[in-house]
Amino acid sequence: MGTFTHIVYCCDFSEHAERAFLTALEQARLDNARLTLLHVVAPGTPLIPGQTVREAQRLADQEIVTRLRAYLEERYLGRAMGVETRIALRRGYPSEEILEHLKSARADLVVLGSQGLHGVGLVLLGSVAERISRRAGCCCLVVR
Repeated sequence: MGTFTHIVYCCDFSEHAERAFLTALEQARLDNARLTLLHVVAPGTPLIPGQTVREAQRLADQEIVTRLRAYLEERYLGRAMGVETRIALRRGYPSEEILEHLKSARADLVVLGSQGLHGVGLVLLGSVAERISRRAGCCCLVVR
């Protein structure tokens, strides 16, 4: 690995994603890189941990953005002190949205957990981490 300038961390609030955050943050500090916290709101998933899909469906788009941004700021930004950090939110199918974001943001490293919140169900469909690692136009670090 060389020196990275823009690292994208994919957060889905899972245990594996939490370990991936610590790795992405450490690499950003080592390289003095910009860090983007990317969260994709996937169809049929809760907005934030502890919320039901039904509750999330009742919210207006701007309310979703406001709540997610507040949650991400509270959960991550305090630990990212000293690192230029941005939040990016997208809606759609995670692998497609992540790949599109990586391309448009010109990231040179993406860091994500090996398993997300959907666990075993994704084995049949192919995991997001596997799709990203095969198709990303930048370096990819999958954290267990």
